[in-house]
Amino acid sequence: MKVVKVRSPFMIQVNESTQIGSKIELFIWRNGETEPTVPTYTLSKPIPTSNQRLTSYNVSNFVKEYIENIAPTYVNYPANNETNNNYARFKVKRYWNNAGVYTLLDTISYVGINGYSDYMDGLQVAEDTRIKLLFNPTIQNNYQIQTTYSPNTIQYLNVLVEFLDVDDLFTVTYNRLSGGYSAPVNFNGVTGIYLFKVPITLAKIDNNFIKGSNMTLSFLPDGGSPTVFSNILTYPIEECKYTPVLCDFINSYGGWQTLTLYKAQTNSLQVKKESYKLMPEAVNYNTLKGQMKSFNHSATKSIKINTGFVDENYSQVLTDLLLSETILLDRKPVKIKTESLELKNVLKDKLINYELDFEYAYNSLNDVL
Repeated sequence: MKVVKVRSPFMIQVNESTQIGSKIELFIWRNGETEPTVPTYTLSKPIPTSNQRLTSYNVSNFVKEYIENIAPTYVNYPANNETNNNYARFKVKRYWNNAGVYTLLDTISYVGINGYSDYMDGLQVAEDTRIKLLFNPTIQNNYQIQTTYSPNTIQYLNVLVEFLDVDDLFTVTYNRLSGGYSAPVNFNGVTGIYLFKVPITLAKIDNNFIKGSNMTLSFLPDGGSPTVFSNILTYPIEECKYTPVLCDFINSYGGWQTLTLYKAQTNSLQVKKESYKLMPEAVNYNTLKGQMKSFNHSATKSIKINTGFVDENYSQVLTDLLLSETILLDRKPVKIKTESLELKNVLKDKLINYELDFEYAYNSLNDVL
């Protein structure tokens, strides 16, 4: 499968030596839907000049319309797929125009995810892979688990897998750090592209999280050699003073990621209203009604919360958070108000803690029509 991050431009180019123009046909659908037989969009353009015949089309915005990340659904067992609106399938047919006749060049299929590439990566090229981790496995500090056990709040990570054969095998193995217990979970017997939800710890291994666990992700294609794609360490954190808050967001890889914010928090309420001077009903007016009245009230809540002491590489996760378009705190939609952040390091700052400022993305006074 060819994976594209649709928050960054993805250019389809046509550059034939004698073309006078080009067009592309774009077919877009979600898993579970029937692939369209007619183009969702058809785009065409003439060449700029006879000396510059290259024509380019950015298809990312069209694909992004089909992706809607709303909220994660926590799981305590990894045999679950993410909802189909979290990613999209699309196919591109390229044509070149010679003397008014369009000739098909090729047809290529892609998978679109709601992530973005870095400026220093240059022009985005689709990543051709059988398994795509929608997270950065090197940032270990992100996978800390609060000790208060709840099977409905187990953090998970997204993994995009393509099964070309029913005997292809994707395996998640959990090894508890004490006792060597393992629980392999296998996905096979299917073909197609799936976005899995993989909990970063298996709930039934250790209900009170006395010990951490080691999670290994591997993929074995039919007739091939197994490849280990990730080896993640999870461990418990005891927070006995403050109530931890779960922060879910879509990261730069296009998958759900959860931060547990452990330390002090401050909640605020901001109220806006319009005041008007009223005309009395009569000369002999009722003094209890007053002469001024407020209308059009709105109220928004905000929260400032601290991460607790974290590793230096946590700044990469917070960069993803600040640039995310979808964020929830304890399953409530929020906007992040923090617009600048000093990225700290151990050499200068010793113990690293970040304070983040969020605003709930709804009016506390229900005014939905």
